[in-house]
Amino acid sequence: MQMSTYLPPSATQWEEVLTFRDLPILSETRDSLRLALRDPQVSFETLVPIAERDPALCWHLLQSAITQNPGCQEQLSGAYSCLSLLGMQELVRLVKSLPTIDKDSTRQSEQLYRQALYTAHMAGCLAAQWASVKGASTKMAHWSSMLAHSVLWPWLLVDEASANWLHCLSEGDDIMTAARKVFGNSPKNWQRLVRRHNLPDAVTRLFREDALPDFSEWKQLRRHDPRDMDNGRRLIHQSQTPSMLALAAAGTAWHLHINPEGKRSKRWLELSSHALGRQLPSVLKDCRAIQLQEANLRKSAQVSGMGLLASPQIEHMHYPAWSPQASPVDLDIDQTEVPVANEAASKQPQTTPTSLKTRHQGASLEIEAPVSAIATSSIVDTATQPKDKVPTATTNSAYLKKLMQQLDSEPASFGDWHYLMQGALKGISNGINIQHACIVLPDKQRQSLRAVYSENPEGIDAMIKMRIVLDSAPLFRQLMKKTAALHVTPANREQYFKGLPLALREALPQEMVIMSIAAGGSPIGIVIATASSTQGASSAPIQEAQYKAFKQLCNVTSRGLSSLRKMRQAQPQQQPQQQPQQQPQQRAARSG
Repeated sequence: MQMSTYLPPSATQWEEVLTFRDLPILSETRDSLRLALRDPQVSFETLVPIAERDPALCWHLLQSAITQNPGCQEQLSGAYSCLSLLGMQELVRLVKSLPTIDKDSTRQSEQLYRQALYTAHMAGCLAAQWASVKGASTKMAHWSSMLAHSVLWPWLLVDEASANWLHCLSEGDDIMTAARKVFGNSPKNWQRLVRRHNLPDAVTRLFREDALPDFSEWKQLRRHDPRDMDNGRRLIHQSQTPSMLALAAAGTAWHLHINPEGKRSKRWLELSSHALGRQLPSVLKDCRAIQLQEANLRKSAQVSGMGLLASPQIEHMHYPAWSPQASPVDLDIDQTEVPVANEAASKQPQTTPTSLKTRHQGASLEIEAPVSAIATSSIVDTATQPKDKVPTATTNSAYLKKLMQQLDSEPASFGDWHYLMQGALKGISNGINIQHACIVLPDKQRQSLRAVYSENPEGIDAMIKMRIVLDSAPLFRQLMKKTAALHVTPANREQYFKGLPLALREALPQEMVIMSIAAGGSPIGIVIATASSTQGASSAPIQEAQYKAFKQLCNVTSRGLSSLRKMRQAQPQQQPQQQPQQQPQQRAARSG
């Protein structure tokens, strides 16, 4: 068992994963769909089996269906139901626009991500097979089990230290035990991530402790069939839930891939056998058939564990631990159950992609993502810069473009106004590279403003805590009447700040950019960004390109807020339309 501890991701990394939506699909999926779509008479019956081979594409179909049809989540039980709501054109758009991962990729993160998709598909097939024997819905079982741990897929692409998750799996940990060890054990963060992914109810219950057996019940289920126990009624009901089926299928699939004849695989096979009320040889037969099917589909015996079964010795798929000094790409196969102690250290260091965030191994620490984020390494720390050198500022165009595209085309993916505004502040800090930013909102009477959302508030505490009374602040009063933007510099500061109270002047930084944001009508708040602190720390002046990018981001944020407002206003209108039809029936019932 892995005994070392890992430093959980920071709040900034959690926010990045929460907003990450560009899960790549498999390159062979795009090729197969393009070939099938050439047929002018192609139907959903032909496309659905191809789409369901790729869990990432199924995830995108789910998100698109819920975004375009709010409230339809309970109706979705597979790729077919999603396509019925979206139509053929949406599938074509997704196939054209989504990024892909090549089968021969040499990047470690993409290799691990691809394996996660393979194992998720195998788990879905296992659950569908087990559900068919019980007479339950095979489509829903396949759908839920395949997406059961999709919340972990973004980590494999965003943070290269997440390779330690698979390392812990290969050392014998279960899926969520390894996830909590590597990514932190904050229930709040996990619940936020599950809600953001719009997953089925059977999946959301996996992240609720009260919906799963406790330790003693797991121990009983491992040893006995609850149907043979006098006090096993509660455990029988829990074992028959869709959540337990998804959990058993996912855990079995991963350990069959790592070591199909190891003690962890045997444990999950016994748990599944007792939960299903079936004999162990029958469950094992299903697993071997699914493993062979997956190996034939992917044209690789390694992805499903069949290659390890064919070896004359007991073999074990070992994923090396990640460390900042060594980031191995190739996977190792050990000849024993116990991994080599210095396996990761013996690997040669590889050049890691700069788009991935890194975390150092260290003491265990539980971190919850607060509203105000923590500064990232990509932001210039002005406090540590030499006084004779002023840092230069550049924009992260790739990050900013992706964020503005999401704000403009998929505002519902943020969930609500709060997360959308926090995402906009992230764009100012990480995309435009203006270190400090905040959004001030009015009170109910619209007589004063105060900072509600902030990014890197250290250094601008005075401005964050200041209450701006609009009657005595003509500049902010005008910004709350009409959408406008301005760039305050030391040269024009006195001109813009004319009439402001002295305390407010001292709280505001020497240079900043300001713009009001709206949600389809008059402004609802003001965005303030500055590269300098109120303590006078040395900083780079805000460039003209940064000011233009700031205005563009604020405009896109306003459009996103407006879209969310329209979606919220449209939802209640569907319920009153049914009431007039019910009233005559109610009157007839009363008169009868």
